[in-house]
Amino acid sequence: MNIKTITRPSNSARLAQPEPGLTPAEIVGRAVALRPLLLEDQAASEERGSYSAEMHERFRRAGFYRILQPKMYGGYEFDLTVYARVIMEISRGCPGTGWGLCLAAAHSLNVAALFSKEGQDLLFGEDGEFAAPARGVPTGTATETKDGWIIDGLWDYCSGSPHSNFAIFGVQIKSDDPSLPPQLGTAAVPRAQWEMLDNWRGFIGLRASGSNSIRVSKALVPKSFVVRQNLFSIDILGGTEGYHIHHNPMYSGRMFGFFQTEITSILVGIGYAALDEFERIVQAKLAAPAGPMGGGVQDFLRPYGLALGMLETARNAVLAGAQSYLDYCASGITDPSSYTEVDDMRIQAGLQHAARLAGDVVDLLYTSVGTSAAAKDGSRMQRYFRDISMARTNPGLAVERTALMLANRTINERFKPAVSTGPAR
Repeated sequence: MNIKTITRPSNSARLAQPEPGLTPAEIVGRAVALRPLLLEDQAASEERGSYSAEMHERFRRAGFYRILQPKMYGGYEFDLTVYARVIMEISRGCPGTGWGLCLAAAHSLNVAALFSKEGQDLLFGEDGEFAAPARGVPTGTATETKDGWIIDGLWDYCSGSPHSNFAIFGVQIKSDDPSLPPQLGTAAVPRAQWEMLDNWRGFIGLRASGSNSIRVSKALVPKSFVVRQNLFSIDILGGTEGYHIHHNPMYSGRMFGFFQTEITSILVGIGYAALDEFERIVQAKLAAPAGPMGGGVQDFLRPYGLALGMLETARNAVLAGAQSYLDYCASGITDPSSYTEVDDMRIQAGLQHAARLAGDVVDLLYTSVGTSAAAKDGSRMQRYFRDISMARTNPGLAVERTALMLANRTINERFKPAVSTGPAR
């Protein structure tokens, strides 16, 4: 086996940004401007299982894959609130596309946080082009050799894989001592060394998300492509490797708050997509010669007003949650005790409730517009209902389970019984 040839950047200190003057407002505006094209291509994206190569190129030129990428490697290094705003807008145009883009473009942050300078030089390459699904569940192995690491395994639900040039996996690091349990780590594998399976078909929703399985068959990757860090339990004590390289606290965070920001941004975008479609359907009903059927215009006003308020709450919660994540990252640099796993779980729990609120909006609007407009095959409202139903099966939206875990951890840490020093005298 030979390691695939990967060239280092000609200038390891800094790659050029494609658009050095690009602002957060401009990149969000580009996402908004793509909405008509995304709406038009929804059905075709579902059929192919991913957004098109042409849409991928539009995303690339718009800078979406570089939002969270370090400036050192040609990224814009905007913060997580900017990323959340872009993903909400893309998902508003096409939920499945938003899911696929989000879970391919975001993981430049994980690379920047966890991998060594040598690894980042190779992963971001000479041009800074990087996109990768990240599947943290360790359903594969990493075996160290004198020449590098051998990666072997099968990972499901690798969202965003069709247009990615790398993939990031949770792995079990095999030990030389078979009596010892495997250590958990994180591996990066180039596209040429993995196979994307054609198995993202037959699901109820998010059909355009490109959530295919990936198989890696004994691929040999460089030593710097594996880190001895569990993606779900990152050691931030003293700042991560990425913080010391880039000096940005955003690259020294725990992962559940970050991952939940990804997912909830998509779901809030779906809520707005349903509201847009509800407006279109209601306008058509009101313009009909006989006027609205059933109970009249009041039947539409109440759900419309409720949805407006609920989505305003959910959107604000996403942005506040993303900012809270950034604030905790910064505080953890100077005082690790101020940013614990429980703090990360609280951010996750809050964002899960925002996602649940967005789901409630879709339910409300779906049941308010009438069967022919909402439930018929090919209708957008049906698509949004299917997409939100599919999203609810994601473990990241298990609100009740997270609540129980958060409560147990909080009670155990805050209300530990006083240590007895012996019988009172």
